[in-house]
Amino acid sequence: MPQYICSQCNKEYDTITADGFCTNQPECEFGTGWLREKGSAKSADDSGLTPLEFGNEAGLCILMMDGSFSMNEPAFPESDYPGTRYKLVAMNAAGGIWSLKSMTHRESAYLALAVFGGEPKLVSIKSVEDIFKEHDTPEALADSIQKTLENETPDARFTNINSAVQLAYEIKQAFIGGDLSGFGGPTDFKPVIHPVVRGSEEREEFIDIPNVRALIYTDGEHNVTSAIKNPFAGDEQSVLITAFIGEKDAKGVSQMQGLACTCPKHGPANGFFLIDSPERVQTLRGIFRMASGASGFCSACLHVEQKGLEITEPESDLEEAGESGAGPAETGVDSENPSDKEESIVDTPAPQSETSSSQGT
Repeated sequence: MPQYICSQCNKEYDTITADGFCTNQPECEFGTGWLREKGSAKSADDSGLTPLEFGNEAGLCILMMDGSFSMNEPAFPESDYPGTRYKLVAMNAAGGIWSLKSMTHRESAYLALAVFGGEPKLVSIKSVEDIFKEHDTPEALADSIQKTLENETPDARFTNINSAVQLAYEIKQAFIGGDLSGFGGPTDFKPVIHPVVRGSEEREEFIDIPNVRALIYTDGEHNVTSAIKNPFAGDEQSVLITAFIGEKDAKGVSQMQGLACTCPKHGPANGFFLIDSPERVQTLRGIFRMASGASGFCSACLHVEQKGLEITEPESDLEEAGESGAGPAETGVDSENPSDKEESIVDTPAPQSETSSSQGT
């Protein structure tokens, strides 16, 4: 009769292994499961925790991309930046996604790509692994994204933020339910649930955040008759990140700010990003990478990811963080405490060299 059981995958053993750890790889991720005497402690199944078995667990990023006609205008008209907003987005979305190439379990991380104008359109839900199989280079991926924006956006004369956010929310809810088949995606999986400490001046609390992020950007404003509604606002923790491409005094800025989540770790900082100059291109790429890797929510999270534990933001980023209610000095990130680093929920890509991180630009 088996005397030992793995703390993670529940594989049973007659005798304990040489080092006391589970050897059931790849089903049990190396180093995460150890052997316990049967009956001595709760196993993963009855502990209330989700075991890390990537065979049926998944992560999801929903990219809701504005493909309206105005995106074909110069990205930064007052500068020497050579591309349109279509080009800007396509290159940096591809670059952000490409930085996940070193991620393990790429087959379990999914990207839902959608475009919107007057209405939204879900283009595809694919694993990161399949995306890399279909595109040999970040340039090829960028070209594919740009063609999708230019050719598949429904009624590109308009910008319907409501319908875009609603579709993103419906996809998110289906993901949490473990079944994306209604959207052409996988089924019979479990989203990884990541415990996060959400702090405030009054108290701290543990909350569970599903392994999903939704990112929506625009260069305009909601211009259909109905008022903006945000279904994510009713969740215990919104996972909606927003961005605006254009001048900081544009009307669409306040609309996108109002939709953005509050960061659970660095609140009251929120998940809104302003892309108003060529100097913010790396920020745009970082947003796509952060959303695709499900590794954060706000500018402080982004800079922790980009700079390790050293948050050194450009002046424009400092102003943005201040407007959101939390500058670097207020984020609560201790540069000497590694436990304060925001970790990726899907996986943590290996650090990229300057050469590899600049691909696709």
